[in-house]
Amino acid sequence: MAKLASPSDSQREAALVSLQDKPAALVVPEIVRLLLVDTSSEAHAACLDLLERFGAAIDLKSTRADDWFDRIGDQVEGFKAISDLMGARFLAYAMILGLQIRSLSRDPHVPANTTVEYEGGDGEPQSLLLGEFRLRVVQALLRRRHEPPIVALPLEDEDAVRILGPSVLLVAPLFDLRLETLIVSPETPQRLIVGFVSSVGMSYLEWPSFEALIRQLVVGDLRGVQGEPFQLDLTAVENARRAADRGDHAGVIRVLENWPGLLAALQRTPVVKQLSTQQLQLIGEGLLLLGGAFELEGRRLWSEELYRLGLQLVREERPSAELFFRLGVLLMAGERYGEAIGLLRRAQALGIGDDRVLPPLGRALLRRGKKVSAALLLSKATAAGLDAPGLADDLAEVRRAVEATDVGWLLTLS
Repeated sequence: MAKLASPSDSQREAALVSLQDKPAALVVPEIVRLLLVDTSSEAHAACLDLLERFGAAIDLKSTRADDWFDRIGDQVEGFKAISDLMGARFLAYAMILGLQIRSLSRDPHVPANTTVEYEGGDGEPQSLLLGEFRLRVVQALLRRRHEPPIVALPLEDEDAVRILGPSVLLVAPLFDLRLETLIVSPETPQRLIVGFVSSVGMSYLEWPSFEALIRQLVVGDLRGVQGEPFQLDLTAVENARRAADRGDHAGVIRVLENWPGLLAALQRTPVVKQLSTQQLQLIGEGLLLLGGAFELEGRRLWSEELYRLGLQLVREERPSAELFFRLGVLLMAGERYGEAIGLLRRAQALGIGDDRVLPPLGRALLRRGKKVSAALLLSKATAAGLDAPGLADDLAEVRRAVEATDVGWLLTLS
């Protein structure tokens, strides 16, 4: 896989050729992981090339709805005046929701008294003050949750609309987000990645994070922070912490559900370099809380992405040791022992105690066939009096494995 990211055209092509005849179910998930962690243009080009060969990527050029709002404005008389009075995006939201604006009554002395008369799906006219109308359309748009369908490879162009949903396709260009690529990885659960261009360049986000980014941008219209869409409310960590303490993992998710999209975008801006140590620590703790809550709901794929996002942001700050550890243990649950070993060793080097790290690290080494290392670590854990679940069984298994080898001295370890 490393050769896919090589700057050498011949090496990349050789890597592609070696993979293209293998089953998509085996290759595509690994290509997607490389795409998300390697930011080099060579890696992205190679990954997209291979994904297209497997039919796992769709070019969204013919699907996206760039400039749809402006095109409507060019055809409607007086559109600009209406748009300026209501707010362009609020008018766009109303159109997306299928509302028909019948009239506007502007108060020249008190703008807040401007009234919007509109017609909804039931055909009944309604009248609201402009501020209340704006609130209603945002709330209605946020209530529109789209659950992408399960699709089979190879993808067809028409799959893009079904997967992304019309609302996302229409809202994204309102915030100058140009959708470029949709990638589907045949995993359980199915993994969706959206490639898009924003003011900070090309980005790839998993569907939950991209959807959260879109939702947060919409919410930002009500807060008057359109120019600063990536601000985080770090005080939310305290509320999430209290929810976790009382076992309310659904409450943790409610408090922090908008973080993934915001942070994924934040890491690609200069703002991230200005964050203080305390801010980074709170971000790390928030991602640990949210990742742990998703684990308890069985959504391990989301947890993995949150822990990886935390490591990209927090780096050597204090929570990074816990992020390495939690990610390592999570990967072991998916039998990805080789990846888990490096993460657990890193967690140990950063200060995670032997009482926590030795049992899973020993098990990971055992599952990877590293019997000597596994025997040493598991024996050390037993000698220290640790009582982790499955530790005795793991030690018994490794002792049986070394009986026929030339390292019988390991059997004398307690």
